[in-house]
Amino acid sequence: MSLGPRVLIVDDSPTVREDLRTLLSLLESVEVVGEASGAAGAIPTAIEVEPDVIIIDLEMGGSASAELDGLQAIGELKRVRPSASVYVLTVHGYPAARQAALHAGADLFFTKGQDTDGLLRAIRAGRVSGSSI
Repeated sequence: MSLGPRVLIVDDSPTVREDLRTLLSLLESVEVVGEASGAAGAIPTAIEVEPDVIIIDLEMGGSASAELDGLQAIGELKRVRPSASVYVLTVHGYPAARQAALHAGADLFFTKGQDTDGLLRAIRAGRVSGSSI
């Protein structure tokens, strides 16, 4: 049993989820406790597995009308799991996306392919600062 952060990964890409699981397995005491392939599935999964950290993409596949988007899910995740840190990991690294995510309640924001080291450092440190590092 891990004494470090329990992590939930939310991304529509199986490859991204697998890559994150692999990276997180390299961090001592970090435990991936769940995954969801979309924002709507993230809510019940977060309730069930009680993560300390939720890594979520902003844009995930599926019908926009039938599925919460990442921004809507952030607020809902913070409501059902207020003690969890929500880290956005997305390809949309532009300032408007960052501001929208932080406004929605994300604790930290990372750009896929650019901020992987920062994401891993944040998880290791248990960081919740409202920006990116």
